[in-house]
Amino acid sequence: MKRFASICSILFVCILISSHVGSPGVTFEGLLGNYRVLANINPPDVVPGTATLTIVLPDAPANLKVEARPVYWSAGLKGTPKADQILPVEGEAGRYEGELWFMEPGTSSVQIMLEENGEVYETIIPVMAMPTAQRDMPQELGMILAALGIFLVILMVTIISSAMSESIREPGEIRSKSSIRRNQIGIALGSICMLLILWAGKSWWDAEAETYSRYLFQPLSASTTLESTSEGNKLLLSIDPKELNQGRITRKLSYMVPDHGKLMHMFLIRKNDLDVFAHIHPERIDTLNYQVSIPDLPAGNYHIFADITRFTGFSETIVSELTIPEKGAFSFASQKEFVLGRDDTFTFSNPVSDQKPQMLDAAIMICGKPGIKKDLPGGYSAIWESETGEFDAGKLYTLDFALFDPEGQPADLEPYLGMMGHAVVLKHDGSVYIHLHPTGNYSMGSQQMLKDRFASGKIGFNNLPSGLSFPDSIDNVIRILNDLTDEERDELLMADMDHEKFYGEEHEEHSMVSFPYSFPEPGNYRIWIQVKINGEIVNGAFDVEVG
Repeated sequence: MKRFASICSILFVCILISSHVGSPGVTFEGLLGNYRVLANINPPDVVPGTATLTIVLPDAPANLKVEARPVYWSAGLKGTPKADQILPVEGEAGRYEGELWFMEPGTSSVQIMLEENGEVYETIIPVMAMPTAQRDMPQELGMILAALGIFLVILMVTIISSAMSESIREPGEIRSKSSIRRNQIGIALGSICMLLILWAGKSWWDAEAETYSRYLFQPLSASTTLESTSEGNKLLLSIDPKELNQGRITRKLSYMVPDHGKLMHMFLIRKNDLDVFAHIHPERIDTLNYQVSIPDLPAGNYHIFADITRFTGFSETIVSELTIPEKGAFSFASQKEFVLGRDDTFTFSNPVSDQKPQMLDAAIMICGKPGIKKDLPGGYSAIWESETGEFDAGKLYTLDFALFDPEGQPADLEPYLGMMGHAVVLKHDGSVYIHLHPTGNYSMGSQQMLKDRFASGKIGFNNLPSGLSFPDSIDNVIRILNDLTDEERDELLMADMDHEKFYGEEHEEHSMVSFPYSFPEPGNYRIWIQVKINGEIVNGAFDVEVG
């Protein structure tokens, strides 16, 4: 019955596709015209499939037309259909919701357009629309399709048998033995024909299912080792080349491009207790191997997440693990004082296993809202402001943090790698990881590559730069960036940003950093925020339970 239902479902593929549920989404915050815009895109986890789009304009302006469309790197703006209007949600001023079809996997984006009084403002939000799941047919639908299939088979066999017997009998002629014989032969031949058709259909369906399963996206994995050298201790990350050709994706690492001025952003987080956090930036040895000096971290098992972006705008996270042995088995610093890279940082925090529930303190008021206060290294402090302290999965929030200096005065935040802050969100079990910025959780490098691509008018995959010379040119760019002062580099990194934070008059008395985010699923999370104050990178960890 189940196999027969799968054959019949060929006729109803569109029904199945339209029922797919989206995977964890992309968040965005920026300015379109004079309006602050928040957006959350939940791409489909099965492609083709529909993505859900939520757009929030906190100022709730009237008489605006909001449109959106998916735009692929390979097709460009000219090869993309007309945008769909995103309709306002009744009873929720400033909130718009809609659906967008993603027909092909790969590097894509969503173009959002706001029209007011004939003026159109637009932005591009990178979206990695990749198949990550394979759906089973609902049992109820299978039963309906099976019944319909049986009816169609019986009907077709009846038509064939009648064509061989009843159709050639004269009107009023009594059925003869030969007529009955032809009818029986027709039933047999019709049954054989239908069985062959069903067998061919099943074979095609199984082949398609197997092909699709091979195209399911899997994150790159790598092996990591520690090595003691004359220059100190190094972490070596090596990527398995067999994973670079997965399905329809060619994951050529020779086409990696910088994001925030770095080729790779690596995060080390000690498992279980999540009490050790490091943000470091490996350098390329060759396309498969990367190394970085590591600080004196305590022994334990560590999650490793390494974010990269490629020329096509495709960004992803390399996942690995690392075990740091006890000091007796591995001597850190190799008798040489360790010097942390100027953009690298690490911090220690309380173990989540000893974490007490964090409650909003009514005595701590920021912008008229209670907050959760955390003491940070160097005497600094941070307050996470929230109206209720409660968060629900799938809902779009802005996570607002106020920073203070050791004297309790508003801290003067400086850009850190071209941003006013960075954040990392990790579910306690390690199943959810995201690198956040004040503009959202997408790669700024990916957005820039998409904008440049669309502006060029190029389409297809036949105009990529040389894979032999491209890595050298990128390495040279990174060397130039590293030779600049922080001020010079930040000026370059922030030059093309179309995002301008504004908080209003109520925020003038203190320095804040905000991150738009939608928690993908319920559970316990730890959030690390990273800011730069007086030339020093300051880290802090907050915990939250999401319902």
